Amino acid sequence: MKVLLVNPAWPSGRPGTRRYRRAWPPLDLLTAASALRAAGHEPVLIDARAVRTRLPDLVEAVRRADLTVLQSTPLDRWQCPDLNWRALVRLVRWLRVKPLALAGAHGTLEPELMLRMTEAAALIRGEPETALTALASAGGDPRGLKGLSYLESGRIVHEPRDLGTPLDDLPPPAYDLIHPDHYAYEVLGPRLAVLETSRGCPYSCSFCLKAMYGPGVRYKSLERVLDEVESVVGAWGAKNIYFMDLEFTLDRERTMALCRGLRDSALDFRWCCQTRVDTVDPELLQSMKRSGCALIHFGIETASERLLRTTRKNVTPDQMRRAMAWCREIGLATACFFLFGLPGETPADRRSATLLARDLNPDFVSFHVAAPYPETDLGRLAASVNPFPACLAGEHDLRTLARAVRRAYLSFYLRPAYIRSRMMETGWRGQLDRLGLLWEFLR
Repeated sequence: MKVLLVNPAWPSGRPGTRRYRRAWPPLDLLTAASALRAAGHEPVLIDARAVRTRLPDLVEAVRRADLTVLQSTPLDRWQCPDLNWRALVRLVRWLRVKPLALAGAHGTLEPELMLRMTEAAALIRGEPETALTALASAGGDPRGLKGLSYLESGRIVHEPRDLGTPLDDLPPPAYDLIHPDHYAYEVLGPRLAVLETSRGCPYSCSFCLKAMYGPGVRYKSLERVLDEVESVVGAWGAKNIYFMDLEFTLDRERTMALCRGLRDSALDFRWCCQTRVDTVDPELLQSMKRSGCALIHFGIETASERLLRTTRKNVTPDQMRRAMAWCREIGLATACFFLFGLPGETPADRRSATLLARDLNPDFVSFHVAAPYPETDLGRLAASVNPFPACLAGEHDLRTLARAVRRAYLSFYLRPAYIRSRMMETGWRGQLDRLGLLWEFLR
């Protein structure tokens, strides 16, 4: 069966709801493509986020395929899917795809809505690789297949959810289907590959969406991770890698062993990850730095210890300051993420968060409105007819939050001291890149 995998481009939403849609490799589709190949199918991948794709060309690709899979959220967006879900529905109606399967967070969270709005033949709930391969092997018939939902005689049928395939049982991602020159991360560099060493997270932050993942935490063997690194760097030509684990340093000893393996490989590349401020220490950070780590993303969320407790983030500002100081001493770049619009948050809390961002002084910072996604505790507080509301509308006003986000960005990035320090590190070109990033956040 010829299976077309589509990662569509999305139009911008209104202020306060926008998600920065970087052109990053769609890791789950690449892994699904490998699984399809192993089962004897012919995968074709169109990544419209990375390569401008005309609608007539997409229509022609759909016409040639036996099954089309439209993905609303690739793996790097599993945690924070776009709120503009209607864009996907419009694309389906334009394409008039038959037969169509949907994958991604929107269908996982709202399967009945997405099935009825798109009239798709099947919808994959959760991780797509195993379910998609089974669907193709069944000739596109979803009946009896784990993780699939579908319409049958006007009613919705939900087959039992797949609890998650062991990661070593998934094949290596099919990076040969895409070109490295199409992918970059502006704060790390060009020729970006996305890999994972684990899936899942044991923490229970009230705002965090984990619906796409199976339960618990699953790890790839270190041998498998190192093989994939060697493949994307040696064969594909990656210069930078983002390890897309939810908490990269969750298992300290495993992380230390992985860093030793990366050092011993002697491969020429840089990498980045995301983790918590309370799961790092100087020795670990030194090991990460020596193995090629150039950037760490930390979820800070808020300066309010009250909100850190009520959202179950359960870190402290002192832990934030220590982690940032260690990174600065070791020479690791940092990016910090903040959320505005948490339950119980006040304007004073938002001002404190802005001041904390300046105090921590990471290399990069992102401020976002906290979206109350379905299947999160934050989402259960939302009183909205919109299945994907932009904020806790009963408590916060989106326009007020969007203005606070804009002020926070300007307050952080336009500081003379920040501009001078970054100019000394990167020169005019690097500073222009940062201003371009700021514009993407603000427009």
